[in-house]
Amino acid sequence: MRMKATERSPEGAYHDLMERGYTVFERAYDEEDVCFLRDLLIREWKRIGSPALESNPPSRPAPDVEVGPAGLIFHRLSSQFPEVIPRLYKGHIIETIRLLLGDGMRLELPAGVLSDEHRPFFDWHTHIDGVDDAFYNNQRPFDEFRRSMRVTHLLYLDDMDDRSGQLLVFPRKITDPTPPPFECTNPDWEGLEAIECPRGSVVVLEQCTWHAARQRTTSGIRSFVGSYFAARDAPPTPLSDPELASYRGDDELFRSIMPKDEHA
Repeated sequence: MRMKATERSPEGAYHDLMERGYTVFERAYDEEDVCFLRDLLIREWKRIGSPALESNPPSRPAPDVEVGPAGLIFHRLSSQFPEVIPRLYKGHIIETIRLLLGDGMRLELPAGVLSDEHRPFFDWHTHIDGVDDAFYNNQRPFDEFRRSMRVTHLLYLDDMDDRSGQLLVFPRKITDPTPPPFECTNPDWEGLEAIECPRGSVVVLEQCTWHAARQRTTSGIRSFVGSYFAARDAPPTPLSDPELASYRGDDELFRSIMPKDEHA
Protein backbone atom coordinates (compact mmCIF):
# COMPACT_ATOMS: atom_id res chain seq x y z
CA MET A 1 0.00 0.00 0.00
CA ARG A 2 1.39 3.43 -0.92
CA MET A 3 0.52 6.27 1.43
CA LYS A 4 0.84 9.95 0.58
CA ALA A 5 2.00 12.02 3.55
CA THR A 6 -0.25 14.74 4.95
CA GLU A 7 0.48 17.30 7.65
CA ARG A 8 -1.32 16.85 10.97
CA SER A 9 -2.11 19.05 13.96
CA PRO A 10 -0.27 18.14 17.18
CA GLU A 11 -3.40 16.42 18.50
CA GLY A 12 -4.00 14.50 15.28
CA ALA A 13 -0.33 13.57 15.03
CA TYR A 14 -0.35 12.37 18.65
CA HIS A 15 -3.32 10.13 17.82
CA ASP A 16 -1.43 8.73 14.82
CA LEU A 17 1.58 7.92 16.99
CA MET A 18 -0.58 6.14 19.55
CA GLU A 19 -2.60 4.18 17.00
CA ARG A 20 -0.19 3.70 14.09
CA GLY A 21 3.29 4.26 15.52
CA TYR A 22 4.21 7.12 13.19
CA THR A 23 3.01 10.42 11.80
CA VAL A 24 4.02 12.77 8.98
CA PHE A 25 4.24 16.56 8.89
CA GLU A 26 4.36 17.44 5.21
CA ARG A 27 6.35 20.52 4.09
CA ALA A 28 7.03 21.51 7.71
CA TYR A 29 10.26 23.33 6.73
CA ASP A 30 10.62 26.02 4.09
CA GLU A 31 13.06 25.84 1.20
CA GLU A 32 15.57 28.18 2.87
CA ASP A 33 15.94 25.91 5.91
CA VAL A 34 16.13 22.77 3.77
CA CYS A 35 18.82 24.23 1.51
CA PHE A 36 20.82 25.52 4.47
CA LEU A 37 20.91 22.14 6.19
CA ARG A 38 21.48 20.09 3.04
CA ASP A 39 24.23 22.39 1.77
CA LEU A 40 26.01 22.18 5.12
CA LEU A 41 26.00 18.37 5.07
CA ILE A 42 27.23 18.22 1.46
CA ARG A 43 29.91 20.84 2.14
CA GLU A 44 31.23 18.98 5.18
CA TRP A 45 31.19 15.67 3.31
CA LYS A 46 33.35 17.23 0.59
CA ARG A 47 35.62 18.84 3.18
CA ILE A 48 36.54 15.44 4.63
CA GLY A 49 37.37 14.06 1.18
CA SER A 50 33.98 12.87 -0.13
CA PRO A 51 34.28 9.34 1.28
CA ALA A 52 31.98 6.59 0.06
CA LEU A 53 28.48 6.93 1.52
CA GLU A 54 28.14 3.29 2.55
CA SER A 55 30.49 0.96 4.40
CA ASN A 56 30.18 -2.41 6.08
CA PRO A 57 31.99 -2.78 8.44
CA PRO A 58 31.69 0.87 9.51
CA SER A 59 34.57 3.32 9.19
CA ARG A 60 35.33 6.73 10.70
CA PRO A 61 36.77 9.18 8.16
CA ALA A 62 36.78 12.08 10.67
CA PRO A 63 35.96 12.77 14.35
CA ASP A 64 32.22 12.38 15.04
CA VAL A 65 31.67 11.09 11.49
CA GLU A 66 30.79 7.45 10.83
CA VAL A 67 30.17 5.62 7.56
CA GLY A 68 28.11 2.45 7.95
CA PRO A 69 25.30 0.46 6.35
CA ALA A 70 22.86 3.37 6.80
CA GLY A 71 25.16 5.88 5.12
CA LEU A 72 27.48 8.63 6.31
CA ILE A 73 26.44 10.05 9.68
CA PHE A 74 27.48 13.35 11.22
CA HIS A 75 27.00 12.67 14.93
CA ARG A 76 26.57 15.56 17.38
CA LEU A 77 25.30 17.82 14.59
CA SER A 78 24.25 20.77 16.77
CA SER A 79 27.45 20.66 18.85
CA GLN A 80 29.67 20.57 15.78
CA PHE A 81 27.66 23.16 13.86
CA PRO A 82 25.72 25.40 16.30
CA GLU A 83 24.55 27.55 13.40
CA VAL A 84 21.99 24.84 12.59
CA ILE A 85 20.21 25.14 15.96
CA PRO A 86 17.57 27.77 14.99
CA ARG A 87 16.63 25.66 11.95
CA LEU A 88 16.46 22.17 13.45
CA TYR A 89 13.00 21.97 15.04
CA LYS A 90 9.48 23.37 14.72
CA GLY A 91 7.25 24.22 17.66
CA HIS A 92 4.17 22.24 16.59
CA ILE A 93 6.25 19.10 16.06
CA ILE A 94 7.96 19.46 19.42
CA GLU A 95 4.50 19.94 20.96
CA THR A 96 3.40 16.64 19.40
CA ILE A 97 6.43 14.83 20.82
CA ARG A 98 5.81 16.36 24.24
CA LEU A 99 2.19 15.20 24.16
CA LEU A 100 3.45 11.66 23.60
CA LEU A 101 6.51 11.54 25.87
CA GLY A 102 5.36 13.92 28.60
CA ASP A 103 6.85 16.96 30.30
CA GLY A 104 10.57 16.75 30.78
CA MET A 105 11.14 14.95 27.51
CA ARG A 106 14.59 15.66 26.12
CA LEU A 107 16.63 15.73 22.93
CA GLU A 108 19.35 13.07 22.94
CA LEU A 109 21.05 13.42 19.58
CA PRO A 110 20.66 15.28 16.28
CA ALA A 111 22.62 13.73 13.40
CA GLY A 112 22.94 14.44 9.67
CA VAL A 113 22.81 11.46 7.30
CA LEU A 114 23.84 11.09 3.64
CA SER A 115 23.46 8.01 1.44
CA ASP A 116 23.28 7.25 -2.26
CA GLU A 117 22.29 4.54 -4.72
CA HIS A 118 25.08 2.26 -3.48
CA ARG A 119 23.34 1.70 -0.17
CA PRO A 120 21.17 -1.41 -0.63
CA PHE A 121 17.76 -2.03 0.91
CA PHE A 122 18.07 -1.10 4.58
CA ASP A 123 16.55 -3.97 6.54
CA TRP A 124 13.59 -3.65 8.88
CA HIS A 125 14.60 -2.40 12.32
CA THR A 126 13.44 -0.42 15.34
CA HIS A 127 15.11 2.15 17.59
CA ILE A 128 14.13 0.77 20.99
CA ASP A 129 16.46 2.28 23.62
CA GLY A 130 17.74 4.75 21.03
CA VAL A 131 19.74 2.26 18.97
CA ASP A 132 18.88 0.03 16.04
CA ASP A 133 18.91 -3.74 16.27
CA ALA A 134 22.46 -4.13 14.94
CA PHE A 135 23.71 -2.62 18.22
CA TYR A 136 22.56 -5.85 19.90
CA ASN A 137 23.89 -8.03 17.06
CA ASN A 138 20.24 -8.44 16.03
CA GLN A 139 19.48 -10.24 19.30
CA ARG A 140 17.87 -7.43 21.26
CA PRO A 141 15.23 -8.12 23.93
CA PHE A 142 11.72 -7.13 22.80
CA ASP A 143 9.98 -5.82 25.89
CA GLU A 144 6.38 -4.63 25.73
CA PHE A 145 5.45 -1.02 26.51
CA ARG A 146 2.31 0.56 27.95
CA ARG A 147 3.45 4.06 27.02
CA SER A 148 5.99 5.61 24.69
CA MET A 149 9.53 6.22 25.95
CA ARG A 150 11.29 7.49 22.84
CA VAL A 151 10.72 8.72 19.27
CA THR A 152 12.84 9.40 16.21
CA HIS A 153 12.36 12.69 14.31
CA LEU A 154 13.34 12.40 10.63
CA LEU A 155 13.62 15.65 8.64
CA TYR A 156 13.98 14.80 4.95
CA LEU A 157 16.11 17.19 2.90
CA ASP A 158 15.28 15.55 -0.45
CA ASP A 159 11.99 14.47 -1.97
CA MET A 160 11.12 10.95 -0.89
CA ASP A 161 9.56 8.84 -3.64
CA ASP A 162 10.02 5.52 -5.41
CA ARG A 163 13.21 6.76 -7.12
CA SER A 164 14.96 8.19 -4.07
CA GLY A 165 14.13 5.30 -1.72
CA GLN A 166 10.87 5.28 0.18
CA LEU A 167 10.64 4.93 3.93
CA LEU A 168 8.63 1.79 4.74
CA VAL A 169 6.74 1.51 8.01
CA PHE A 170 4.71 -1.25 9.63
CA PRO A 171 1.85 0.39 11.57
CA ARG A 172 1.35 -0.63 15.20
CA LYS A 173 -0.32 0.61 18.37
CA ILE A 174 1.84 1.63 21.32
CA THR A 175 0.77 -1.48 23.26
CA ASP A 176 1.19 -3.99 20.41
CA PRO A 177 3.87 -6.70 20.65
CA THR A 178 7.35 -5.48 19.72
CA PRO A 179 9.09 -8.48 18.00
CA PRO A 180 9.33 -8.41 14.19
CA PRO A 181 6.23 -9.91 12.54
CA PHE A 182 8.20 -11.13 9.49
CA GLU A 183 11.77 -11.74 8.35
CA CYS A 184 13.68 -8.45 8.63
CA THR A 185 15.48 -8.86 5.30
CA ASN A 186 12.19 -9.24 3.40
CA PRO A 187 11.38 -5.87 1.72
CA ASP A 188 7.70 -6.72 1.16
CA TRP A 189 6.04 -7.13 4.55
CA GLU A 190 2.31 -7.66 4.25
CA GLY A 191 0.58 -4.54 5.57
CA LEU A 192 3.54 -2.16 5.15
CA GLU A 193 2.98 1.49 4.24
CA ALA A 194 5.40 3.28 1.90
CA ILE A 195 5.79 6.96 2.68
CA GLU A 196 6.25 9.53 -0.06
CA CYS A 197 6.62 13.20 0.83
CA PRO A 198 8.39 16.32 -0.45
CA ARG A 199 11.64 17.67 0.96
CA GLY A 200 11.14 19.62 4.14
CA SER A 201 8.75 17.01 5.53
CA VAL A 202 9.17 15.30 8.90
CA VAL A 203 8.35 11.73 9.85
CA VAL A 204 8.11 11.00 13.58
CA LEU A 205 8.51 7.31 14.45
CA GLU A 206 7.71 5.75 17.82
CA GLN A 207 10.70 3.72 19.03
CA CYS A 208 9.00 0.33 18.62
CA THR A 209 7.75 0.96 15.07
CA TRP A 210 9.38 -1.34 12.54
CA HIS A 211 10.66 0.52 9.48
CA ALA A 212 12.99 0.06 6.53
CA ALA A 213 14.23 2.04 3.52
CA ARG A 214 14.24 1.07 -0.12
CA GLN A 215 17.33 1.54 -2.28
CA ARG A 216 17.59 4.53 -4.58
CA THR A 217 16.84 3.58 -8.18
CA THR A 218 18.61 6.63 -9.65
CA SER A 219 22.00 8.18 -8.93
CA GLY A 220 22.12 10.94 -6.35
CA ILE A 221 22.16 11.68 -2.64
CA ARG A 222 19.43 10.99 -0.10
CA SER A 223 19.84 13.30 2.89
CA PHE A 224 18.06 13.80 6.18
CA VAL A 225 18.55 14.94 9.77
CA GLY A 226 17.61 12.31 12.33
CA SER A 227 17.05 13.11 16.02
CA TYR A 228 16.28 10.99 19.09
CA PHE A 229 13.90 12.32 21.75
CA ALA A 230 13.35 10.51 25.05
CA ALA A 231 10.92 10.70 27.95
CA ARG A 232 12.26 12.03 31.25
CA ASP A 233 12.55 8.52 32.72
CA ALA A 234 13.74 6.69 29.58
CA PRO A 235 17.00 4.76 29.95
CA PRO A 236 19.93 6.66 28.41
CA THR A 237 21.08 5.77 24.92
CA PRO A 238 24.78 5.21 24.19
CA LEU A 239 24.42 7.48 21.16
CA SER A 240 23.49 10.66 23.04
CA ASP A 241 25.47 13.90 22.72
CA PRO A 242 26.82 14.80 26.19
CA GLU A 243 27.42 18.40 25.14
CA LEU A 244 23.69 19.11 24.80
CA ALA A 245 23.29 19.51 28.56
CA SER A 246 25.73 22.43 28.54
CA TYR A 247 23.79 24.46 25.93
CA ARG A 248 23.52 28.09 27.05
CA GLY A 249 22.28 29.65 23.82
CA ASP A 250 19.27 31.90 23.38
CA ASP A 251 17.07 29.68 21.19
CA GLU A 252 14.03 29.11 23.41
CA LEU A 253 12.68 26.07 21.60
CA PHE A 254 16.05 24.33 21.60
CA ARG A 255 16.62 25.21 25.25
CA SER A 256 13.23 23.70 26.16
CA ILE A 257 14.29 20.26 24.93
CA MET A 258 17.76 20.15 26.46
CA PRO A 259 18.58 17.38 28.94
CA LYS A 260 19.00 18.64 32.47
CA ASP A 261 22.60 19.19 33.52
CA GLU A 262 22.75 17.66 36.99
CA HIS A 263 25.99 19.54 37.72
CA ALA A 264 24.79 22.98 36.60
